[in-house]
Amino acid sequence: MFAWHKQAKFTFKDKQQVDYIREATAKNVWYYRDRMSTPRGPCSLPVLRECWVHGIIDEHTLVWGQGLADWLPVRNVRTLVPQIRTLEVQVGTWIKKTFGLKPAVATARKQRAEQRPVQSTKQVDGMY
Repeated sequence: MFAWHKQAKFTFKDKQQVDYIREATAKNVWYYRDRMSTPRGPCSLPVLRECWVHGIIDEHTLVWGQGLADWLPVRNVRTLVPQIRTLEVQVGTWIKKTFGLKPAVATARKQRAEQRPVQSTKQVDGMY
């Protein structure tokens, strides 16, 4: 295992191994299970990034790709999360939440509150 602290000295072999794993992760064909546990895929890394921005997948989503024995949460595939959550994906997710999701939720809550009739019953009215 690699020592990931400041004073770690990486050998050329260590760097090659890390590069190989990153490249294999990027070129792999991935499958994920949606919220209904239905397998979806095959997906490339750009598709997974788009799914992350749209909130379809997150770090808890189960994924499977060549080389994995079983379905694992995305967060457990160490090289996959950094390759999905790039700076562009993080900014896109923030924009989607801030300017898309929050206003839509606020509008839906307001409409729901306006549609609810004020329930007044004779029993409650006669109590006081």
